[in-house]
Amino acid sequence: MYFATDPVALEKAIDAQRAVKGMTSIALSKPDQHSTFLNCQVEHIELAGRLGLGEYDDKKSSVKRLDLPG
Repeated sequence: MYFATDPVALEKAIDAQRAVKGMTSIALSKPDQHSTFLNCQVEHIELAGRLGLGEYDDKKSSVKRLDLPG
């Protein structure tokens, strides 16, 4: 489960996790039974950063992992 104060950084972290799990980057993903697009369009991540809705520059954001007991 992911929580974030920055939706742009969160989108980038999720895409990085796709690579860890051996999945294709969302930008290179092909359509499935739920999609009619040729490729997924991830420009919204960079555009959101440019609009000030989050931080696109990886050097200005960090991801922290918390392990909860259970």
